Amino acid sequence: MAQAVDVKGKLRVGPSPHVRSKRTSAWVMDQVIIAMVPPVIAATYFFGWWVLGMVFIGITTAVASEFIYQKLTYKPIKIHDHSAAVTGMLIALSLPVTAPIWMIMFGSVFAIIIVKQFNGGIGKNYFNPAVAGRVATKAFFTPWLANWVLPAGLFGSGYRGVDAVSTATPLEYIGDGARTVAEEVPGLFDLFMGFNLGGNVGETSKFAILIGMLYLIFRRVINPKIPILYILTTVVVMGLWTGFNFDFMMTHALTGTLFFGATYMATDYSSGSLTPEGKTVFAIGCGVLTAFFRITLDHPGGVGYAILIMNGLAPFIDNKLMPRIYGHSKRPQVSFNRQSENG
Repeated sequence: MAQAVDVKGKLRVGPSPHVRSKRTSAWVMDQVIIAMVPPVIAATYFFGWWVLGMVFIGITTAVASEFIYQKLTYKPIKIHDHSAAVTGMLIALSLPVTAPIWMIMFGSVFAIIIVKQFNGGIGKNYFNPAVAGRVATKAFFTPWLANWVLPAGLFGSGYRGVDAVSTATPLEYIGDGARTVAEEVPGLFDLFMGFNLGGNVGETSKFAILIGMLYLIFRRVINPKIPILYILTTVVVMGLWTGFNFDFMMTHALTGTLFFGATYMATDYSSGSLTPEGKTVFAIGCGVLTAFFRITLDHPGGVGYAILIMNGLAPFIDNKLMPRIYGHSKRPQVSFNRQSENG
């Protein structure tokens, strides 16, 4: 309790917040970075050492972009909150191992400058910077992102190497109106572990992502109902679409960016819903939209579109679902100007 006693011995209460916590933006971001270590290790094991180079480029570009922008615009330097490092790391893990260096840099710069800084910086962005950077990269440079390769292994070249074997992602076989799982799609165990699976490096092993998710839940960094409801809703909608074909439902749960996005992107504080009921609606909405896009589109990317749409709707959801104050019949109206400093 932030309080003090004045010279007359009377109790004086200081300004809020009265409950102090050691949790800072930097602490929260550090936990997210730690939670992404398992996917980084798995990606390095499957695709080779170049994955570490991708992560380094993503982080360095994002942090440098934020520093330079804030320096040029005479704003306080806030790279110490580590949010830019998280964004750069997410961008790098959201790309295939064949992505050229300039593409990693573009995604990081777009996320930091256009999406984050132009909207006021940490805690004030309506859209998740990493998701927006990922979607923009896919929208502008799809031909370079369509070159999926099978894992080359820890000691394989993994990057423009002779042992890189081109492949298609499982979503290309089970999307665009499909109702059954094609023979070309790996089994559920392989999908869960990431064996013989091409795609973006960070989303390959759902086992590794699950470790990161449990860590964030255990550390109380994320609300568990957001990733759980997101994934579960997507699976249920796919079940309704196929008459509850178990293999088809679980294949969709374990393919693409669903686990990765539900864990590290949909749980972002500032771009998601803030109210308890709003978080539920937000997560379910992400799941419904992801399933819809996977059913109707003939290319991957539904998770990114779904999260961005729900980011845009989050303030309106919170405005309708703000908890009522005891003794009042109406819900209070919330401001659309987000000021949270929790990232």
